[in-house]
Amino acid sequence: MTSLGSPDQWADFIETQVPDILALVIETWEAMPSPAGDELEDVVSQALCRALRQSRNRCELPFRIDTQLVELDPAAGQDQGRMDIVFSPMVPRESIYFALECKRLHVRGGNGIRPYYAEYIRFGMLRFVQGQYASAVRHGGMLAFVLDGNTSGAVAGVEGNIRTNLTGLGMDAPGGLQASTERPGDDRVRETRHQRNGQMVPFVIQHLFMAGDPNAPLRPATPVPASKDASKEATKKTTKRQSRKKR
Repeated sequence: MTSLGSPDQWADFIETQVPDILALVIETWEAMPSPAGDELEDVVSQALCRALRQSRNRCELPFRIDTQLVELDPAAGQDQGRMDIVFSPMVPRESIYFALECKRLHVRGGNGIRPYYAEYIRFGMLRFVQGQYASAVRHGGMLAFVLDGNTSGAVAGVEGNIRTNLTGLGMDAPGGLQASTERPGDDRVRETRHQRNGQMVPFVIQHLFMAGDPNAPLRPATPVPASKDASKEATKKTTKRQSRKKR
């Protein structure tokens, strides 16, 4: 006998909401100004979270939307981690939510483009598979900010890295990114299925590849602060010049 609000029931509820969550994220991203070609991950994810909260369609989803949320009781043996964007239903269970882990791909810079495919796997997908995130539910999401706009290249690069990490990701060969069952026909959204912690039901990750503007400017260069020794020397020179003028 199960009671209303049991973990399995809430996990099923999360599953029914995934298509609407994905639609809201995509719609919100398309309405946002494009980030800088080398913008920091936290800056982009926090801007997206604010925009999600302000979206006109936000009120249609029965969720609170948070950023940098920490689950106090992760899976056994796993450290706490800060999840980038979290959709939480209004229930007294902190472990029931849909998490989006955000990662930059194809970061532009003066020396070319840095792909960051390995980081997408290591610091993103594996956190779901190992139970650091979303251990009590069966769905989660990866959100790739493709800052040079080349989403097809980003999909191919991530897919190649997935296939070299199949064992750690709990996937069978040949692996790779499949068409999303939640948004069929949308090439920006893909899906992977993972066996984790001996569970019979696979954990499903939705992968959103959101394009940035390839012509967006880079962040302004940050001035390098002068060292203490250099500051002292500059002060001495200024003092000497002022002393000469007084003479």
